[in-house]
Amino acid sequence: MNKILKLPLFILLISYGISYGQNDFRNGYIITVKNDTLQGQVDYRSNLKNYESCIFKSEKGITEYYPNQILGFGYLNDKFFSSQITEGSFVEVLIVGQMSLYKSKDKYLVKKDSLLIDLHSNIQKIIIDGKMAAVEKSRWRGNLSYLLSDCLKNSSSLTSNIILKEKNLAKLIIKYNSCKGSEYKEYKANKPWTKFEFGATIGVSKSDIRTANKPAAYSYLSDSYNSIDPSIGVLFAIYAPRIMEKIALQGELHYSKSSFSDLVRLDGIRTKFHDTYIKLTRLSIPLSVKYSFPEKKYCFYIQGGINYDYHLSSETRLLSEEVYGSVVNTYPERTIDIDDNQLGYWAGIGILKTYGKFKGSIAIRYIQMPAIIGNSVFTARRNQISLNLILFK
Repeated sequence: MNKILKLPLFILLISYGISYGQNDFRNGYIITVKNDTLQGQVDYRSNLKNYESCIFKSEKGITEYYPNQILGFGYLNDKFFSSQITEGSFVEVLIVGQMSLYKSKDKYLVKKDSLLIDLHSNIQKIIIDGKMAAVEKSRWRGNLSYLLSDCLKNSSSLTSNIILKEKNLAKLIIKYNSCKGSEYKEYKANKPWTKFEFGATIGVSKSDIRTANKPAAYSYLSDSYNSIDPSIGVLFAIYAPRIMEKIALQGELHYSKSSFSDLVRLDGIRTKFHDTYIKLTRLSIPLSVKYSFPEKKYCFYIQGGINYDYHLSSETRLLSEEVYGSVVNTYPERTIDIDDNQLGYWAGIGILKTYGKFKGSIAIRYIQMPAIIGNSVFTARRNQISLNLILFK
């Protein structure tokens, strides 16, 4: 399994390195210390970077602003960051109202009137009856319940089991503001928590089975078998736009048929001929992590993960003949054991373009599946490179 995970992890490290040095300027604005709003473009970076500074592009060029230089900055119909909540740092403004919610690094802040409380969980490990246990020492639940209690009479029950996550806290703060009948603004309101995409794909693949470290008893097998096959499939992708809009989990189901054959000739006192035929019908289930690099017209992406193959059917034939002078001996037909289940890894790159409500993509993929032939004596791996056309909705 460690070998299977190497390539996906390598893909993620590369994507992180590329994204680290990549600028993604989007329409936005800054608010100056004089409370003037200047329109321009703001680099869409991770929150950890945005807590520290803002990179703003205007007609005058690119400028990096720090919390002591501007009151805040934001992206149109998206995130907003303010420098007026905590000293020396920007915080993300999630909800503004009679009760407001902010996010700062690894904690959340709630403000009501002039009171600002820190919703920070402190987990400590203690020994109870000789066993190690994790106990929450923070008082944030009680403090939050107190702030809510002047309108939400069941505030204690609402906060007793709440998880310290943005989605849960946002729902609770909105519920309070609605209860009070006060106006509020939820930033990222037009951005869903989860987004699903469904698609279909057709492709063509070049597969090969390569044998290695064969002992003499298996010399009848070729070093390589090749097949070019069409495939069809369906796929879905799950995004969390409010958390990681560039990363998706993608699952797929592919159906394909392969046909491999080759002739091996062994010369000696007796000349031997071995014809091998392998036909496979399989369902493939690739699961991957996909990282996208959005552009104005096209979106480039890379992905990597694991691939599971199940052979719906497998047909194998081994025909052998031996020629000695004018005498030809034909041996009984034999079969080769093929594993029904395989787990391997894969990686791919692609480019995507949006056409109205649909997205079209072209992707190139490489798959490596180990131990296709059930034998512990030698290695027989199946490798595949494919070109896929994908249509998302």
